[in-house]
Amino acid sequence: MLSVGYALDLLGSEFRNPIHDVAGMSATDLLQRLDALPWQKEAWESGAWVDVWGTAAYWNLARGHKNAEVSLDLLLGWLLTRVNPSSGVWGSSDDDTRLKSVNGYYRLTRGTVVQFGVTVPHVERLIDTVLHHGSDARYFAPGHANACNVLDVTLPLWLAAKQSSHRRDEATAWAQDQLTQVLQRWHPGAGMAFSAAMEGGTRRQPSLQGTEMWLAIIGNLADLLGCADSLGYWPRGVQRPEPAFALPTF
Repeated sequence: MLSVGYALDLLGSEFRNPIHDVAGMSATDLLQRLDALPWQKEAWESGAWVDVWGTAAYWNLARGHKNAEVSLDLLLGWLLTRVNPSSGVWGSSDDDTRLKSVNGYYRLTRGTVVQFGVTVPHVERLIDTVLHHGSDARYFAPGHANACNVLDVTLPLWLAAKQSSHRRDEATAWAQDQLTQVLQRWHPGAGMAFSAAMEGGTRRQPSLQGTEMWLAIIGNLADLLGCADSLGYWPRGVQRPEPAFALPTF
């Protein structure tokens, strides 16, 4: 849904037909699916489902499918009323589950909040949660990071910075530290590896996946630091951080 859809979009094309599993889903079915997702134990899995559903709704909206906007309104309303106001994320956010909650937040918001330009709820609590997670040496100390974990902190901080200056100095310090680490991992003529961790195995070798993800991370980190114009590129496709579709307003 994501890879093929955004590839077609970048090539100036689109799916020939609506995504029927989403276009034909009733309000009752959608609510039942959302309620049944394992939000407390598997926030990433739950966020990934929402990401795919929201992206399918976007492709349908782009084609003018009449049911897409109503279904999306229902999804966004459900999400708004279920987000944890004390953490700003969906699902549990203790020391054992915060990684999945923050990573799930990236997937969920990428396909909804980011894609449709929706305001981030409880933005200051979100910043608190993400900065706390970003200080976890297990995932972010030099030699421990991978592209998923860094991207999944970078995008929420980038989004939140559009709405709030809460703890801005700490956010920019984290961005500077990560950008310094990332830029040291470029392999001339080969790109970047997905993982810098010793246990990364083959993921420590430069790859298309690693290069694509780290370039998106570099773009967002540089923008947080006010120097994105020096890059000469900006993320597009699945990693595009700006809205893809403007919802109607009054």
